Amino acid sequence: MIVRPNVALIVETAVVYGRQILHGIARYMRAHGSWSVFLDERELLAPPPDWLIDWDGAGVICRPTTPELARRLLSRALPVVDLNDRYGNLGIPHIGSDMHAVGRMAAEHLLERGFNNITFCGFSGEIWSGERLAGVEEAVRGRGLLHESFESPVTGLREHVWQEERDRIAAWLRPLPRPLGVVACNDVRGHHVLDACRMLGLVAPEEVAVIGVDNAETFCELCDPPLSSVVPDAERVGFEAAALLNRLMAGVPPPSENLRIPPIGVVTRRSTDVVAVDDPMIARAVHFIREQAAAGIGVDDILAVLPVSRSGLERGFRRHLGHSPHEEIRQARLKRVKQLLAETDWPLERIAASAGYDHPEYMMAQFKREIGMTPTEWRRSPEASYFIHPIKNPLAGDKGS
Repeated sequence: MIVRPNVALIVETAVVYGRQILHGIARYMRAHGSWSVFLDERELLAPPPDWLIDWDGAGVICRPTTPELARRLLSRALPVVDLNDRYGNLGIPHIGSDMHAVGRMAAEHLLERGFNNITFCGFSGEIWSGERLAGVEEAVRGRGLLHESFESPVTGLREHVWQEERDRIAAWLRPLPRPLGVVACNDVRGHHVLDACRMLGLVAPEEVAVIGVDNAETFCELCDPPLSSVVPDAERVGFEAAALLNRLMAGVPPPSENLRIPPIGVVTRRSTDVVAVDDPMIARAVHFIREQAAAGIGVDDILAVLPVSRSGLERGFRRHLGHSPHEEIRQARLKRVKQLLAETDWPLERIAASAGYDHPEYMMAQFKREIGMTPTEWRRSPEASYFIHPIKNPLAGDKGS
């Protein structure tokens, strides 16, 4: 009879990062032999079960490790892999995301889109947030201007009315220069910033572009506009944690250095899907086009809502974007067509009407001329699935290595 080691997985199931860690652990177990595991549904900051300290098990993978818990686990000489992000090195073998690399990737995403004014919205007293800020500082140095960041305690979000926090973020944003790129320490903070922008009447992403971290897809899609996000490689964190625990349980000495896992890339959504334009009028025109292109608007509709002449609008677009307002409308409609082709099974006639085309034949001809294939061919292509969940700069190699 095969005896499976008893392993406790003290990892949150309530947030996407923890669930991805568990996916990685499961992948290791499938490849290298299973354990008998304890796992329960839990929130990120929920304490471990009371029995853990006296438990006669084979090993533990623990996310909510505190200095006190680490001290007590060390006194037992129980094989433990620590995944905490809040306290740093606790003297236990530790694996986690490379927070500096996460911050660098987020800032570089904004810099590549022409946002030279960068700032950071985080949580005070959180090591992981501070390390992400350090990564932002590293990326911006010599390439842009880093403005004063906003930080407040994460615990405060449950201790006062949400509108009070939004008002403080709005007061911080109001005097900052625009166009502005904001790196939020996570997707929750990104939502806070976007909500404050709406209260101030700031147009996102043309005036304020926002990127978060974690790529919690449902959460990001509920933001307005949908939130771009850095994707940490939490699954690899879990895989490597399981591999390390297996070695520790076999009596192999712990490694001399902790392992830091770099992020996978960026999922670009509308909150950063723009090129920075240092002209408020043109930025608002671009925003109007992206919001209304599918309604069949033309240049006259832009002129009806913005105090600018046709010649001034044309000059501004060509100076800042290198093409005409009409071309911007055309590109926005084609992007809408791609979105509908990728996300629905609608017939082409319905897609054409929903993307602002009066005649489906014209849409199909324009699509073929611009994309190089018919809408039906594109819908069946690999690019269609990539269009729904684009990943920038994916890392090469097997994540489980």
